[in-house]
Amino acid sequence: MTEATMTEKKDQADPTHHHAVNQFTPSSLSESKELNEKNGSITVISGSEEYRPDEVDDIVVPTEEERLTLRRVAGHIPMSAWLVVIVEFAERFSYYGTTGPFVNYIQRPLPAGGNGAGAPPKGSQGRPGALGKGQQASTGLTTYNSFFSYCTPILGAIIADAYWGKFKTINVFVVLGGIGHIILVATSIPSVLQNSPSGAFAGFIISITIIGFATGAIKSNVSPLVAEQIPDSRESVKTLPSGEKVIVDPNLTIQRVFMYFYLMINIGSLSSIATTEVELHIGFWLAYLIPTIVYLMVPIVLFLGRNLYIKYPPRGSIHLEAYQVLRRVYKGVWSWNPFETARRLRDPNLWDKARPSILGGGDVEREQDPAISKAEKKRLGLPTWDDTFVDEMKRTMNAVKVFVFFPLFWVPYNQMTNNIVSQAGTMSTHGVPNDILQNIDPIAIIIIIPLMDRIVYPGLRKLGWVVRPIQRITFGFMFAALAMVYTAVLQNAIYRTNPCGKFVTNCDTPSHLNVWLQTPAYVLIAASEIFASITGLEYAFTKAPLRMKSLVMAAFLFTTAIANAISEALVPVSTDPYLVWNYAGSGIVAFVAGIAFWLCFHHLDSEEESQNEIGRQGRGGDRITTTGDVEQ
Repeated sequence: MTEATMTEKKDQADPTHHHAVNQFTPSSLSESKELNEKNGSITVISGSEEYRPDEVDDIVVPTEEERLTLRRVAGHIPMSAWLVVIVEFAERFSYYGTTGPFVNYIQRPLPAGGNGAGAPPKGSQGRPGALGKGQQASTGLTTYNSFFSYCTPILGAIIADAYWGKFKTINVFVVLGGIGHIILVATSIPSVLQNSPSGAFAGFIISITIIGFATGAIKSNVSPLVAEQIPDSRESVKTLPSGEKVIVDPNLTIQRVFMYFYLMINIGSLSSIATTEVELHIGFWLAYLIPTIVYLMVPIVLFLGRNLYIKYPPRGSIHLEAYQVLRRVYKGVWSWNPFETARRLRDPNLWDKARPSILGGGDVEREQDPAISKAEKKRLGLPTWDDTFVDEMKRTMNAVKVFVFFPLFWVPYNQMTNNIVSQAGTMSTHGVPNDILQNIDPIAIIIIIPLMDRIVYPGLRKLGWVVRPIQRITFGFMFAALAMVYTAVLQNAIYRTNPCGKFVTNCDTPSHLNVWLQTPAYVLIAASEIFASITGLEYAFTKAPLRMKSLVMAAFLFTTAIANAISEALVPVSTDPYLVWNYAGSGIVAFVAGIAFWLCFHHLDSEEESQNEIGRQGRGGDRITTTGDVEQ
């Protein structure tokens, strides 16, 4: 088998079945193989075995005419990807199962006449509670929990990309997360809540901090890990049983896998339905114990699938090389004159300053000679990267610019996890726990995602409209804005129909408005997530260099942390009588941000396919293309 040997396993009966171009398949459960960066050979590590087809000539590459005329379909999702999806389901089940009761646990005191575990007296209309810290503390701590959980992905990404790899990093932090869950359960038992409320509060802070570390490290690595299980990286032409020719598009496959990945996240999040019922009728200790037990699925599935996963080894120098590229590119760009800085940033030759072919004074062969080791290149003062890596970094920086707008999308989303839950407590619940309504959001997502994947998106593609990432994200901003406008109108109606007027939070008599009037707000937020959040995950993966996918994913996740910091600043208006302006302001900001986002980035949709091709030809981005170095 030569270095260029690759092919496709043709399957005329199933157009979504995988073609074997650049594909890993597990042919051995006892070993796995990877490309050795030093000598270009296949070497044994632990895990999966790389499958290398025999004939590159069998690849049916679409012509330019076919690219313009043929319908595009998504490819097959392999078992290893579904196993990662199950891991995410169990981790999210535990996360949402514990965070679901947080608002009541923090905000309200132990109910008088209750069972001492946080549940109110049976038959009463009381709310469960434990720590009694009030709404502002509840909003602040739930926001802190989310903020911290979205800061720590950067740490997990650096460890994975440079030192441990994604799989080992996930395993280590899964253990840490288990410790955090145990502390949370132990400090929420009735004897602690009754006899040592300060100890329970301290234990709560410690546990959510530990869980936050684990959650962040897992999140930044499990998302790219699931997409890396998709082996197809080139477009190919297949013929349907009907005789129709179609293009199997790897970009659509990535889009599909992230949609179902997000679907499983939201199925897992339904755990809060069970835990909020448990807190209402039994107490918080059991509400936190159930997610902890399900969390045990995570290490079990990781262990059982250890020989199936596609695993890329870490590369310690990748972040340093990325820094060196950016330092060369942006050196001399910044000026006290913003117009001059903008002019320099628009220079079409800006990235040439980091290209080895340019730095070497034209000695391209020497600069990019694969026979010269990286250590030797360093000794000679030559760049250790190639021109393609520079193009990948340029693409990554465009993605980072897109991410800049996302905090303004997450601010409306964050309202759902705290203020809207509190809003439900001021309405007529008719025995329904006030914090169970937030599960309308994942239920809506579970219903809408298959409709989008199987009906809406394919139907639009048949009509010739491929909904590109920037379009989808813009739609997400608009739906988020609509959700906040609706919530502001509803809050105003609550003020008008409550005997306490604009001070309803501590009113003994709730508004007569039915709590299910919140449903449209949750459905609109769900729609916004499907368009913006899923696309953000997809964009972070497809625009990152092969060995920096965890870090770029962490950069996207960090936008949530920024939004949480903004939400912390909004805590003073997260109370009566300012809640109408709180919701309306969030909606207005999301709408304006969506318009600005479209104006700034709509041109990137026309470059989507060409940008995704960078790094796929003859390099690691193509999974396996040669027996040489998979990443420069």
